Amino acid sequence: MCEKVIDEKLLPFLFTQPKHPMRFNELMKANKLLVDNMPLEGQIPGMKLRLGRAYLFMIVVWNLVLIPLALIFHKLLAKIDCHIAIVMAVVFTLFFFGVLQIFKQWSTEKMAEKMIRKAWEIHFPYYDFETFHAKVAKFYDDAVERGVTGANLEMYIMNALSLES
Repeated sequence: MCEKVIDEKLLPFLFTQPKHPMRFNELMKANKLLVDNMPLEGQIPGMKLRLGRAYLFMIVVWNLVLIPLALIFHKLLAKIDCHIAIVMAVVFTLFFFGVLQIFKQWSTEKMAEKMIRKAWEIHFPYYDFETFHAKVAKFYDDAVERGVTGANLEMYIMNALSLES
């Protein structure tokens, strides 16, 4: 259920998506990066993080966590020295921006994988993503090494897939 809410509500709220489907060459490059566990940020054309919305979401989540904690420990926090309170504020601010960076990277990877799966359904409708995406990345790597480009690349990968299955 949580996965469904993330995919259907949160990711479309945080990202702008391209109006046109991903081209075959773009899919191959993005799939290769996904298989190699490389960062996908900026690799998928048209996918852009709405930074203001990411900040807004993290501020809301951060306050949902911190306000109850502050209410629970209010008496203890009221008695501490102001210097310690300043240091704690700096630490919590650093922690916030660290968590924000991790969240931005995680959401970008999640959205990129979602878009790769969507493009996979267009270009490879008869091949399951889970079982074939690593093989296709290997075939793409072989094609690049051999100098195959353009429309020949799609034919090369399709032929390799048909021989494989």
